[in-house]
This record gives sequence, structure tokens and C-alpha cells, in this order.
Amino acid sequence: MRILVGNLPYLLQGALVTLLLSIAVVVLGTLLGVALGIAATTRSRLARVLVAAYVFVLRGIPVLVVMFVGYYAFPAAGLRVSAYVAVGLAQIVYVAAFVAEIARSAILSVPEGQIAAARSLGMRRRAILRQVILPQATRIAVPPLLNSALTAVKQTSYASVVGVWELTYAAREIVERTLAAFQIFLGVMAIYFLICYPLSLAARWSERRFAFVH
Repeated sequence: MRILVGNLPYLLQGALVTLLLSIAVVVLGTLLGVALGIAATTRSRLARVLVAAYVFVLRGIPVLVVMFVGYYAFPAAGLRVSAYVAVGLAQIVYVAAFVAEIARSAILSVPEGQIAAARSLGMRRRAILRQVILPQATRIAVPPLLNSALTAVKQTSYASVVGVWELTYAAREIVERTLAAFQIFLGVMAIYFLICYPLSLAARWSERRFAFVH
């Protein structure tokens, strides 16, 4: 285990990059997905069709393929961006597709009677959305959103495949130098567990907390 201990600072540097990338992907992917989920419940048929197509296509493609497309799309368009930006945007777009479906389902699960009652009181659609629908939909959506965030964090490890330096890439570098694959990846496993464990606890707590929201 001396090899693992000796290389732990380098692994922790990679873990910090992984954590920052995960935060960006989860936060921006969730915001985009919620916006798309709301758009999918509007009266605009065009918006509903476009969001449905977006979700259908992205959910049918492996995240690694989406990352490769995102990584090579910018050079193909004559644009130069860092690998972190390219991979981050690809993962944000991918996560948003799953979040959009969660948000749409949560919004549609709000009882229609409550919406009708709000309309009878003269509330406009935006007010109904803000004061009636979203508060209830949020409680319904929190558990699956946390599980989605947990998956997104683990998916950032794929970034190493396209040359983005983060925890998994750092581990591969150390293994190439020391040949101590078992020790190093055992440490990587422990670090990922420590990153994901709080989200796992939050997801389980929210599932119990909102179990009887309906």
C-alpha cells in the first residue's frame, strides 16, 4: 500500500478536478433539464415536440458516444475550445435529457384539480406554475434528481477516455509508471465512494421524506 499512499496527493488533485467537473455538469445539466421539462408541459406543440425529440435521441445514445461527438464537434466547426469545455458541455447536454423527463413527469403528476382550482381563482398560468405546480413538482422530483446527479458524477470518469485529466486519468498515469494497478484503482474506488456517498445518503433521505407526497 506504500505506492498508493505515496501517490495519494496526485490522486487527490485529480479528485478535485473530478469534483469541480461534476458540480458544473450536475448544476448546469439540472438547470437546462428543468427548463426543458417545463417547456415540455407548455401549450406550444412545437416546444413539446422538440423537447420530446431531444430526450428521445439523447436517452438512446451512450454517454461515451455523446462525449466523443462533443469533443470532435468543435474542431470540425473550426472552433478551438479546451477538452474540459467540450466534454463538460457534452455531459451537460446528456444529463439534461434525463432531468427533462424527470421534471416533465413531476409537473404532470400534480393533480389537475388543484390547477383548475387555481384558474377558478383568476390566477394566470405563470402564477399557477410558480405557486402551485413547481412547489409540489419539486418535492416529487427531488429523489430522482439526486439519483440522476449521482449517476452524472460517476459518468465524469469517461472524460479520461478523450484525454481529459481528472481522477481516472491520473490513476492511469500512475499505473503506467508503477504497474500497481490493483492498489491505485482500489484508492480511486475509495475516492469515488467518498464523493458519491453524501449524494447517496441525500437520495435515500429524500425518498423517505417525500414518500407520501402524493
